[in-house]
Amino acid sequence: MERTEAKKSKFKAWAFAIFVWVFLCVWLTGMTAGLMAGACRNDRYDGAKKLRFCNISLAAGYIFNVSSLEQAKGAIIHLEKGIALAQISKTDLALEEFYKALRDAKSKTGPWERQLHQRMDQIKDRSALAVWASVVQSLK
Repeated sequence: MERTEAKKSKFKAWAFAIFVWVFLCVWLTGMTAGLMAGACRNDRYDGAKKLRFCNISLAAGYIFNVSSLEQAKGAIIHLEKGIALAQISKTDLALEEFYKALRDAKSKTGPWERQLHQRMDQIKDRSALAVWASVVQSLK
């Protein structure tokens, strides 16, 4: 009797430990994605530094991108990554990111596409605006 209770107690302890580790891994991944997304969207950074923040956010948030709603929410990070790529003169890659941003924003009805256009209205970087305009024109 005591032996089975000890086994149950040991199993509960292991199950709890596994649950805690899984929870911490998911939480840490989500926190990393969120913090890096905030830095990616910040206008204080530009070019290569902004690109690093965007890449980390996209990589960490990849596991959460399972629904069309999450893809639509993440479209802004692809847009910001495209802006950063345009700032460092990687126009072809910026085009790809802008296309991804628009595709993801259109994957779910809501304010997502409008938010992308509003964000681009705030941008003062002519190279990013030129690339964005070419993407929007090609999708019309």
